Amino acid sequence: MEECNDLKHFSKENIIDIILICIIGTIFHFAYEFSGRNILVALFSATNESIWEHIKIAVMAIYFVAFVKMVIKEKRDKNLWVSLFFKNISVLLIISIFFYSYKAILGIENLFLDLIILYISAVISQIVESYIKKCVNVSAKIEDIYKYLNIIFILFFIIFTFWTPNLGIFRDFTVEKYRIGGI
Repeated sequence: MEECNDLKHFSKENIIDIILICIIGTIFHFAYEFSGRNILVALFSATNESIWEHIKIAVMAIYFVAFVKMVIKEKRDKNLWVSLFFKNISVLLIISIFFYSYKAILGIENLFLDLIILYISAVISQIVESYIKKCVNVSAKIEDIYKYLNIIFILFFIIFTFWTPNLGIFRDFTVEKYRIGGI
């Protein structure tokens, strides 16, 4: 466990994951509009400019990369489901904190800053995932529980895309409305 006290557990694969998550997350930011507001594309891409939808594009990009890796790799990563869950929780926290901080300090919303926050969250969450995969021992039973928590997490994003609570995190600040496309 000595190597877990620094970033030696961080690998070339982690850097590739960060790059892929940033590229896919950026694509997911614009995909709904570019698709002509296709309802299937709404399942994984931003449908408005709410903080929730910005979190969704990062989370869905992470799950997309993880799914592709599960298909390609012969052996499943250790602590896959636990690390994915906490990776996405860290994204949720990082994006929320950074978004509300810059909005409060600068009093603006800015697409460039939103994308920078996505990229920062990709890096930090990858460090979280890498640490959990390499440095934490989890039982098979706990891993199974986290598999279902990940499924629930994905379902929340899909459900809240179409049926959004009237909470600030779901409000499209550009039009001061809720739901798909600020409707």
